[in-house]
Amino acid sequence: MNRRERATELEYLETRILQQRLDMGHALHDWRDATAPIDHGWQHLMQWRAPLLGGFGLLAAQGVRRPRSTRAWMRRGLSTLLLVNRARALYRLARR
Repeated sequence: MNRRERATELEYLETRILQQRLDMGHALHDWRDATAPIDHGWQHLMQWRAPLLGGFGLLAAQGVRRPRSTRAWMRRGLSTLLLVNRARALYRLARR
């Protein structure tokens, strides 16, 4: 392999590497766009981390003292949460 062939091969490899870097940049941008809602939800959850942990701790302590009562409150809370979620979905649907 002479100098000219090596220079041509080097130029080809450099352009190929550059194109791969550009492709990876575009793929990264697409990946961030696709995972943005999940990242936003995680950040929102982490904002409420301390109150949630405290609430779950109190719920666990109450569950040890009065398991039947705690189960009833958990059932009511879950039903309320699902009802609110359903109402929000219906409201969004009606707004369209």
